[in-house]
Amino acid sequence: MQKKANGRYFDIASNNNSEASIFLEKVIVDGKWSSGTTGIKGCGGSNINGGGGRASPSYNTPAPQEYIYLEWYSWKEMARMKAKVTLPDEDIINNLLLNPPWLNKAKNSSHKSSFIIDFRPNNKVWIKLAKTLYPKSQNEIMILAEGQGVKTDDIVTRYHKYIKGENYTLDCASKRKRLKKLGYYTAPLVIYDKWYTEFIDDKEESDE
Repeated sequence: MQKKANGRYFDIASNNNSEASIFLEKVIVDGKWSSGTTGIKGCGGSNINGGGGRASPSYNTPAPQEYIYLEWYSWKEMARMKAKVTLPDEDIINNLLLNPPWLNKAKNSSHKSSFIIDFRPNNKVWIKLAKTLYPKSQNEIMILAEGQGVKTDDIVTRYHKYIKGENYTLDCASKRKRLKKLGYYTAPLVIYDKWYTEFIDDKEESDE
């Protein structure tokens, strides 16, 4: 029997790179358990590759295996959105958690990785796996899956008290460049977009 990864090996975070304000309402994994890391998401600060506040599941929580279901309210669309993001084969996820490419066995380094829900422009969503919430290079983060958000038929009134401004669009790129000039920005501006298949291929080549 292969060892199964559980909550000892991962946490979950989210980030907003969609260039519009959203409220992440639900994160449901495999239809079995819900994660935190919800709430209002603006520009995501200076961290375009990593995640925001993390939610750490209990140690006996099973690792994601099939999909991650999301619901969020988009002020740009003025509607609730949903996406069911299908993950790679569960054996792939399990192996990546138990033996991630950034694990340094010689130094007995920690191998608790982070799933990052990354909201992209045009209502797309990336599910990523990273060494930390602040990956420093392309070799510390990978894209596991991509999903497409669609509008629900829900009539949503709970956000009407928020003041509308410029369709809630955000110019995060300009904000980050401005922060960098002021000396506040330290995270890379380059988007890390390597898919997990590239990591697996690289690992197999290095093991030969």
